[in-house]
Amino acid sequence: MSTENSTAETPPPAVSGIKRLRYKLEFFGLKLVETVVPRLPYAALRPLANALGFVFFHLDSRGQAVAIENLRVALGSAHTPAERVRIARKSCQNFARTMLCLFWSSNLTSENYRNYILIDGLDNDPIHRDKNSPGVYFLTHFSNFEWISLASSFAVTPGLVITQTFKNPLLGPVFDRLRARGGHTLIPPSRALIRMIKLLRAGGKVGAAADLSINPKHGAVPVRCFGLWTSMSPIAGILSERGGAGLVPSQIFPEPDGRFRIVYHPPLVLHPGATHQQIAQACWDIMEPMIARNPELWLWSYKQWKYKPSAAPEGQYPFYANPAKRFDEILESQTALLP
Repeated sequence: MSTENSTAETPPPAVSGIKRLRYKLEFFGLKLVETVVPRLPYAALRPLANALGFVFFHLDSRGQAVAIENLRVALGSAHTPAERVRIARKSCQNFARTMLCLFWSSNLTSENYRNYILIDGLDNDPIHRDKNSPGVYFLTHFSNFEWISLASSFAVTPGLVITQTFKNPLLGPVFDRLRARGGHTLIPPSRALIRMIKLLRAGGKVGAAADLSINPKHGAVPVRCFGLWTSMSPIAGILSERGGAGLVPSQIFPEPDGRFRIVYHPPLVLHPGATHQQIAQACWDIMEPMIARNPELWLWSYKQWKYKPSAAPEGQYPFYANPAKRFDEILESQTALLP
């Protein structure tokens, strides 16, 4: 199954000697993590993630501020200020666990992965049962999202993984190698959409993120996310339309015993002629209630609302959101089509 991680490819910028040294130190630190974490017992990952996440949360003042602000605008009075801090901290700890699991995943094989990852709903999925039926399995940055891709290579089928671009070019190959576990094929962001569509037309399965915020200049569609407009990727609609694929919501939840459970929900039922905007909204709408019930599992430090309508009241959007002419244009042109 293919997984979408990035949508744009940029040439590596020239770096100074100090930055080059920093990049090398980051690389060696990451290689140390890649060496040490797989040697740890699996049971040690959760307490280690809680400790590391706690420290990172309190050291990363910028990420902490973004997460708390996102919780304020998204969930409002549902939580007190103190509860927002707690949820934001747990979200950071959850992300730390996700990254530790990614580095530990070299221990997983097609023979033993079910000792750590439970699968629900796949046997009843008509798209999975028909090996020639194309499907887009979409997810959000919720809980251990890295293991959905990995488990799909074992439980569904190996596919494509789009390489991710980092500011430090030395880091990308490390993450690409980890994400290619289980037989996935690495492909660069350029022409990745065409490769994914070709795979779907051949009856393949691909993965895509339903909460990927992008610049409105890059073909974004407006989606109401917790009641606020955001600039979302239209990837699910494009793949569904041009690849003739069904859309299957998938999410992963932590189990009390330390394992994870992937839940594949029934395919979305879309009305004929649904636009990319309507498809993106439908994908988000099925995920939002699950996030609202388990807010500590979503990645709140991500700047989900980078752009806001020019007419938005003060304080309705996060402090980091900025108005953009192109965002206003897509809101005006596409929201007029909404029911």
